[in-house]
Amino acid sequence: MIRYTLATRLARHLRALGRPLPPRALGEALRLQGPVEPVLLPLLDGRFWHREEVGLWEWVYPFPPEKVVVLDLETTGLAPSEAEIIEVGLVVLEGGKKRTLSRLVRPHRPPSPFITRLTGLSWEDLREAPPLEEVIPEVHEALQGGTLVLHNASFDLSFLGPALRRVGLSWEGPVVDTVVLARRALPGVRRVGLDSLAEVFDLRPKERHRALGDALLTLEVLHEVYYMLTAGRPRPLSALGRGVQQI
Repeated sequence: MIRYTLATRLARHLRALGRPLPPRALGEALRLQGPVEPVLLPLLDGRFWHREEVGLWEWVYPFPPEKVVVLDLETTGLAPSEAEIIEVGLVVLEGGKKRTLSRLVRPHRPPSPFITRLTGLSWEDLREAPPLEEVIPEVHEALQGGTLVLHNASFDLSFLGPALRRVGLSWEGPVVDTVVLARRALPGVRRVGLDSLAEVFDLRPKERHRALGDALLTLEVLHEVYYMLTAGRPRPLSALGRGVQQI
């Protein structure tokens, strides 16, 4: 796991500079002693190009190449037949711009003490929030024409599908699961939950277990694994995902 963390620190160093560097200069960033290339070059995964200097593919082709909607839901439990959505967070990337949506949702019953401890959301926070029927059309509108990105997609889809149908809506489009992408990009890394991936990629998440905070963290993970998997061969994000799904 440490190799991916070190590689991410190299990528972050290059991003801050905004230009490629020779291997020796990059080695200095990691405070390497002695011959640099035998240690440095094995760290260079698909995010990097290497000629006489080392640079980043993200400078060559954009992320993402299409409209992307990163979505996260907070719920009162794990079973869609019993639990309810209490928060929606999403990030829309389109045309080089980013916008976010964060909405609390009033459930029919107060969240359990466990959910309140996990999310920080109490009945006092939720009792005046709009019902799901008012929030889900905003989500549906944001999804139009986009590739939907989720972390552990089966969980969120099990809530999103019924929520859409409840107000007479449906959606069809490409779905990408960052759990699946992370497993492909990080062979040997067993744990691919958001906390584990934040550690692998040396990220500093804010507001974990809040919908928008988790959506933003998922986006950071997605950015890293997209370039690791495309490795200089630009492809739509949808080509890496689960294909088109109807929900």
